Amino acid sequence: MTERDNLIEQVAPDSLLRALEPAQLEELLRSSNRRDLKRGEVIISQGDDVGDFAVVLLSGSLKISMVSVNGREIILNYCSPGDVVGEITLLDSGPRTASVSAAEPSSVLVIPAPAFEQVALTNPASMIGLLRAMASRLRQLNRVVESDRAFSMAPRLARAMVRLLDPEDRENGKLRHNPSQGDLGAFAGLARENVNRLLAEWEDQGIVERNGRGLEVREREYLEFLAEFGDD
Repeated sequence: MTERDNLIEQVAPDSLLRALEPAQLEELLRSSNRRDLKRGEVIISQGDDVGDFAVVLLSGSLKISMVSVNGREIILNYCSPGDVVGEITLLDSGPRTASVSAAEPSSVLVIPAPAFEQVALTNPASMIGLLRAMASRLRQLNRVVESDRAFSMAPRLARAMVRLLDPEDRENGKLRHNPSQGDLGAFAGLARENVNRLLAEWEDQGIVERNGRGLEVREREYLEFLAEFGDD
């Protein structure tokens, strides 16, 4: 299996790129360029008028965030290898709605807009898949909005932490992407002080364990129940 074949297998199944035929995806990746990022380096900036590329994460971790009208940072998501970001702008040519930065040293593949348009938008058979992928993104956004409005602080933090656990490895309680307490609060929509208070309570109860900056979940089932049903 070639390096390109490995990369094709690595692309996340819910990505817009997965809507492409295998030959189209291979052609697109062939037209892309690799770039290495330092921790904290920004590759996409909120508000940029020109969205002429998308990014495939090869290794490391990316943070997707935006600054609200009151100046508060909101972390929308974290990306793992195989995830694609910035592709929505390739479709609507609008300004960037969020920023993307490296949560740790990372390598990415930069996909230029002309290459994407050549392989995707000129093939009608790909459009249904693209629409389905966008509908899936909209459903995910609706779940995030519902969480912010319907749940109190503890369930919101639990939901954020569950999203950061590896769904394929239930024995491992370490949070992916190693977020700071400030980032965890921005991800859950909570102030850092509230995150610190809740984590201290959960640590006393044996639900989580803190090791310096690292955080490990000891009672995963409890957090999953809290995330799903709230604390009422």
